[in-house]
Amino acid sequence: MKFAELTKSERAKVEAYYHRMKPEELDAVISRARPHSPDAIRLSPGLVRKLKTVAKSEGEPEYRTMVQRWVEERLRQRSKRGPTSVQNR
Repeated sequence: MKFAELTKSERAKVEAYYHRMKPEELDAVISRARPHSPDAIRLSPGLVRKLKTVAKSEGEPEYRTMVQRWVEERLRQRSKRGPTSVQNR
């Protein structure tokens, strides 16, 4: 489970646990952590509502997961077509 999905009291317990660790123990935990990219794309509230509706209809619990899958699928499609020139729109 992701830290952000924990309740406030659960997050406090996790934070307290990490604060009690010895530095070398914490280093070991951090070295095993997956890198995370906090990149964000701003979407209008109307678009987000539509995406949430589509995600719900497709059985996706989170619209962001669906959007990430769409982007990955599109990139795979483009890579199969080979190099293309980029045009300004």
